[in-house]
Amino acid sequence: VPAFCHASFKMLPITWQMPRLVWLTALQCWMLGRSEDAIGWSPVKNMPQRDTAPYFALIRTDYKFRLQNDYVAYTIDILIDPCRDLVRAGGRGSACCKDQNIAGCQHHPDIEAGQDLQVAYMQNAHIASCRGTDFEYDPNCGTYLEVHRPGTKEVLSDVRIDAQSFPSGYQTVFLATHRLCRGQYEVWWVVRTRSGPYVQRTRSFYVSSPTCDTPLGGVDPPQPLLSLSDMP
Repeated sequence: VPAFCHASFKMLPITWQMPRLVWLTALQCWMLGRSEDAIGWSPVKNMPQRDTAPYFALIRTDYKFRLQNDYVAYTIDILIDPCRDLVRAGGRGSACCKDQNIAGCQHHPDIEAGQDLQVAYMQNAHIASCRGTDFEYDPNCGTYLEVHRPGTKEVLSDVRIDAQSFPSGYQTVFLATHRLCRGQYEVWWVVRTRSGPYVQRTRSFYVSSPTCDTPLGGVDPPQPLLSLSDMP
């Protein structure tokens, strides 16, 4: 309850009207407290489909970076394509890293875009979640993995990872990569709060293909004098 509400009760005159004044003041304070509690979030009933422009337009990008050293308070880890090597994965296939420690997982930071990218994540502490609240479907509430170009705020892909509050070992999810072209990218661990999104961990990876079409106004890359079939 706001501080002035406490003061208002002390200043009320002792008259026959006092019960009504107390009721009105309490109602006003309750409404103010409720509105303050909802700042930054809102119940969402008609959520746009994920991985679409209307969905990404809802996501706040006023990021605050709170990166920390491992094992100081708690540890967050992100692994790229953790089950690519089927020999190392054994008979578990794409589930090789689920509920495992680092020994059961892999990390391959060079990928080809197009198909969804498997990513493993781990935090040895509670994962913040808005599930079960009025703001469960607000895309600015909860814990997510996001794909960004280094140093840019535009969200290229995201996935929610707070289904389990205390997961055991690494968990795996898939991130869309159909918007990615050759170049450097990062996966960000982001806690989306009503005061804005907080970045707590980043992991770099490189997309080796495909290349992108030349943007409008850009310069096409030089073409070889010989076709690929004529080259020695």
